[in-house]
Amino acid sequence: MAIGHAQARQWPGVVALVICCALWSLNGPLIKLLNEQHVPGVTVACFRSLIGGLVFLPFAWGQRGQLRKVSAAWPIGSVLMFTLMTVSFVISTMMTTAANAIILQNTSAIWVFLLAPLLLKEKPGRVEGLVLLLAMAGIAVIFFGGRETGLTGLVIALISGFGYGALIIMLRGLRSVNALVVTAMNSLGSGLLLIVPTLIWGTVLLSPRGWALILTLSLVQFTLPYMLFSWGLQRVEAHRAALIVLLETVLNPIWTFLLVGERVGTPTLIGGPLILLGVAGWLLLSARQRSPAHQRQAEDSSQERRNAGAMPKL
Repeated sequence: MAIGHAQARQWPGVVALVICCALWSLNGPLIKLLNEQHVPGVTVACFRSLIGGLVFLPFAWGQRGQLRKVSAAWPIGSVLMFTLMTVSFVISTMMTTAANAIILQNTSAIWVFLLAPLLLKEKPGRVEGLVLLLAMAGIAVIFFGGRETGLTGLVIALISGFGYGALIIMLRGLRSVNALVVTAMNSLGSGLLLIVPTLIWGTVLLSPRGWALILTLSLVQFTLPYMLFSWGLQRVEAHRAALIVLLETVLNPIWTFLLVGERVGTPTLIGGPLILLGVAGWLLLSARQRSPAHQRQAEDSSQERRNAGAMPKL
């Protein structure tokens, strides 16, 4: 009875996370529509981050002192990796299919597996490595068939996955900092960093339709779903939330097809599920290792769950 009651209490959080994924997954068609308006990728990344950061700032300002308690390397690295992830994802979505861009961004689990031993001195399990071979096979399939969309966009999408994975590592070093503070820092810091590149390679002179799309991307696709994500994560176990979030990868190409008419190629239909299966398997194995039977740092786990909302999505 107690278990059933606990599961029932999670349903509002599950609904919030599903709505969050539906909104997050609008990034594909919105970026495609901005590309049709000839808005440069660096401009899209800059204004999306800047506007989102300004919205989050008032809510995070009172707790900004928490950043003084961690080494400066973690916040700096977090902002830089968030910027790399954002810019490369936007540009790759413009250069290849939205499905390829979002699927290859989710190769972040592979990069976490490779980077964690170097930066966090964490020893990954062999079984996790074997599961991630599925994801690597999926990458190979997509790249092998990449001639239909061009390899450059695929490489940039893979860079986005690296940025996302490196960002996850940086966020591990910021577990003691409130999630909203980290998100405001990443968003605003990234937007400010991209102002000069936008003035050089981008533009600030947008049409009314261009500004409407930018505001929709910033507020509806980024800010609102993040708030739903944070609220839902307080009610759903972290590993379940991570699996639900994979729904974004499925919905993104569906929205893009319905709103823009972009079709998914055969290599993506084959390689995409392999990557998602590999990532889902990795998440499940990671959750099992952090279960009560294997958990030696319960307090850290609880803190990590409270701050997992710092995980940004695009």
